[in-house]
Amino acid sequence: MYLLKLAMLTLMLGSQAQARDWYLSPAGNDAAAGSEAQPLRSISRLLDPALGLLNAGDRLILRGPAGNALFAESELRLRLPLTLMAYPGESPRIECPLTLADGVCVQIDPEASGSVLRGLDIAGGNLYGVFLQTAWEQVGAPNGVGASNILIEDCRIHDSGRDAIKVTPKSNNLTIRRSEIFNTGRIYAPGTPLEDRNAEGIDNVQGHGMRVQDSHIHDTSTNGIYFKGGATDVVIERNRIERTGEAGILVGFDTSPEFFDLTQNPQYYEAVRSVVRNNIVRDTAYAGIGLFASRDALIANNTLIDTARVGHAALYFGVTLQDFDPIAGRPSNLNPRLLNNLIQRNDSAGACVAIRFANELGGLSGLAGNSGIDFSLYSHATGCRFFDQRPGSVLADGGSFDQWRQASGSDAHSIAAATTLSADGHLTSASPAIAARSATISIFSCAPRPMTSAPMNQVPQPDPARSPSAAPRAAHGSTPNGMARVSCWRSEPLAARADLSPPGTPTAMVSNSGWSAARYWPQARRRSSCRWWSPVARTSAAPSAQAM
Repeated sequence: MYLLKLAMLTLMLGSQAQARDWYLSPAGNDAAAGSEAQPLRSISRLLDPALGLLNAGDRLILRGPAGNALFAESELRLRLPLTLMAYPGESPRIECPLTLADGVCVQIDPEASGSVLRGLDIAGGNLYGVFLQTAWEQVGAPNGVGASNILIEDCRIHDSGRDAIKVTPKSNNLTIRRSEIFNTGRIYAPGTPLEDRNAEGIDNVQGHGMRVQDSHIHDTSTNGIYFKGGATDVVIERNRIERTGEAGILVGFDTSPEFFDLTQNPQYYEAVRSVVRNNIVRDTAYAGIGLFASRDALIANNTLIDTARVGHAALYFGVTLQDFDPIAGRPSNLNPRLLNNLIQRNDSAGACVAIRFANELGGLSGLAGNSGIDFSLYSHATGCRFFDQRPGSVLADGGSFDQWRQASGSDAHSIAAATTLSADGHLTSASPAIAARSATISIFSCAPRPMTSAPMNQVPQPDPARSPSAAPRAAHGSTPNGMARVSCWRSEPLAARADLSPPGTPTAMVSNSGWSAARYWPQARRRSSCRWWSPVARTSAAPSAQAM
């Protein structure tokens, strides 16, 4: 009997498909064996489910020697867990057309959760460069999931028609690290008005537990990064974000009500328990870091240089409209902590901090309670303005740093002093920030929380007595090989700093009538006067809210 059982077990194990490596090359042949010596040519053919060639866990290793690195593909779709990676030491380029309507260069389905993209140059895609698909719907598939536990590392994702990376609801625990993301919005003709463009570097709608680390995001048609729709436990750290058509980093934003999980988030918070730390953000048209309907956000150790050149403020508390839908919550930002941030402006009239209030829908406030800002350094603050538009504030038309501190109760330990930064955004030895320090910042656990835990059905109240100065300060920790710690206002000496070296150097409008049977996730873009507020022009005529 024992021998019979052993034989049956051996037969079962032998019948299970074993993961293997497949080699592909622009010089390959699709009739070949797919070995290193005999590589295949077409990635899309190998991915074709009708051929049944792949098994979960397979690795697709792309050759990309200099002068022969281009894979001209139409669309690539991962339907089971795979690794799509570069051959060591080579740089293969996957290029997809911008002209294929609703095209996506690389799509990852929920069934492909656990997949990896490594060392690739991904260009094009009419809608998105990389797209994480979902099977979730608020009504109809509330237990559905999206493509989760995806790793994107050491990649260049660029020249997409709209967003470089699109994350749809319940596409949880995405990690993006050591990557370069740039040149989004390639489907828009030169001169297209900002309100008609929609092309973020990273667009995350209710993808929980996302981490973006040690990456360079630049030259985006609209925002660098935003995460919204109730996204929880997102961490954005040690990145360089620059030259964005709209904002740099938005913690929450403006989402259509049908994209919220109302079981977990009945108040319609846009972002919960977010951490944005140790980033350099520079040369943005609107907010350097903006908060919209966020809860319990920590914004720490960031350097903001020449941000909010057109509207908003370097640090901005905005309001969300959520389609003006009467059922939506549109909550104010609640219990934020903004500590150890350095704001430098090279102009003399821009806003360093602004709290928005809008009269729509009976009055919408960008913040409930105290701003939680402290241990900041405001450079060129003699011309930097501070705004609080909430009813009763004396700063509705702006005020000085001292007026802001007195009226708001914020920035008790902050300073306003000219400081010099190097060309790459690091402190020089003469900076007044070198010797300045806060207490240790207490950062709550960054581990993704189970989606079944901690429902947000009990609304916490702002604590006006909360003292940001008492909050402990985060340990610096180590950084991955090849990536230096971003220069922010921290107390270590200049010798402990190094230059940030991001990898590499050189990104459509569909119906909002519900989920589509097509393979892309539909979304729409709407504008409203509440989104973009320019404290300089004091007008609401600028482009505004986006919901998706």
